[in-house]
Amino acid sequence: MCPRTTEPARISVELKRALEFYHGTVEDLIRELVRVLGVNETDRRALEIVLLEDEKATTPGMLAERLGLTAAGVTIMLNRLEKQGYIARSLHPTDRRRVIVMATELAAHRVQELVVPMIVESYKMLLSSYDSAELDIIADFLTRAGELQQIHRQRLRHVDPYSKP
Repeated sequence: MCPRTTEPARISVELKRALEFYHGTVEDLIRELVRVLGVNETDRRALEIVLLEDEKATTPGMLAERLGLTAAGVTIMLNRLEKQGYIARSLHPTDRRRVIVMATELAAHRVQELVVPMIVESYKMLLSSYDSAELDIIADFLTRAGELQQIHRQRLRHVDPYSKP
């Protein structure tokens, strides 16, 4: 006779499967966004940060920290994005020694055109499928999962790369 799976164990397996499926679909979607925008993944992420942080005066140093890049790496990346017309750099209005990175109208328009319809569709689906208490739990879960990802990323930043065999 086969032992019965306990409810917490079953839920754990289902949650693991759901998260793996979700992460895979997010990676697939991002790969397609990268293709359509004509950028690489790091550039796409930088563009996302600049668009989301627009009011907070994104700096090359902040991008370096968030993306785990060197100052030289950020400069090369910003040069690529500027050449494509996605970002513009300017001097900080009060501290002329600092540079601010801003998304251009082209970047905002393309992301708006591509991403906003997906977000609207997602919200409609979620709002029609769950009540407000369930949505509170989902939002809490996603926030906690995101916080864990940040902790894991920080931990990995302190790990030396594996040597080549």
